[in-house]
Amino acid sequence: MKKVILDCDNTIGLEEKDVDDGLAFLFLLGREDIDLMAVTSVFGNSSLEETYSTTEKMLNDFKLEDKIKHFKGAAEAGDYDTEAAEYLAKAAAENNNEITLIAVGPLSNLYAAWKIDNNFFKNLKEIIIMGGVTEPLQFGDETIDELNFSCDPEAAEKVLKSEVPVALMSGNLCLAARFGEKSWRRVNRSKNKAVRAYIKDKIDHWYEYSSEIIGLTGFYMWDVVAVVYMTAPEIFPYNKRKFVSSVEDLKSGSIKTDKAEGRLQDAGVINLPSTIIDTKRFKDIVFAAWDKIDITPEGYADAE
Repeated sequence: MKKVILDCDNTIGLEEKDVDDGLAFLFLLGREDIDLMAVTSVFGNSSLEETYSTTEKMLNDFKLEDKIKHFKGAAEAGDYDTEAAEYLAKAAAENNNEITLIAVGPLSNLYAAWKIDNNFFKNLKEIIIMGGVTEPLQFGDETIDELNFSCDPEAAEKVLKSEVPVALMSGNLCLAARFGEKSWRRVNRSKNKAVRAYIKDKIDHWYEYSSEIIGLTGFYMWDVVAVVYMTAPEIFPYNKRKFVSSVEDLKSGSIKTDKAEGRLQDAGVINLPSTIIDTKRFKDIVFAAWDKIDITPEGYADAE
């Protein structure tokens, strides 16, 4: 089984807040080949208090509060003295080259772990990140701000130029992963009725709210792309690049790269997929994981 830690800014179910972190968590929960060691919370989609309490609620909903560790991380850029940072540094050292760290919010907790142990990145097996843009995200006349790297650009630069295999799922790549009308109907056909009802309740408002923002039905499954990449990298084109963005570039989340000549584990060399080769298979993988969750969430027994 793959040892995994999820570092996220989860706001699923909160009014006018994104749901992708929570859906990524549920994906990991349904994968029998994943040992989800812990979740570390960080500010981003909302305040740390809200992202932390949202994940606490999900752990309680699925009766996992005693099975999956959860640590509170950075409340803002520069807030690096946290229990999440201490846990990450310790876990990586104790499980040398065994942990896949999936980071789908601002990268403050990772930077903080490196400040504790300068071997932190080398101790990891790999980091899979969702964030940044290769070009502005334009929806009609509106440009959507990047909200991961830009929240803590100094941390983002350090992580993305570290000595560890890094796969970066850009915001532009994630546009291929839209949860639209067909996906909504598919939730209704899910074999796992209790989890289906839970997901519907948690995403219903965001589905409508996001549709107005992007001008298309549904929402983009940003962070879900990162967890699917871990389990099915073959449906993403391999694109080895040298990451050269400066802190100034990262204040707007701008991803700049050059041709890479080093190995993926060399400092600053990343895999930057540009698209999802098979979107049907992508969604099949996602729904299959959700359907395999074998825990009935609290309050949804009647849906079974």
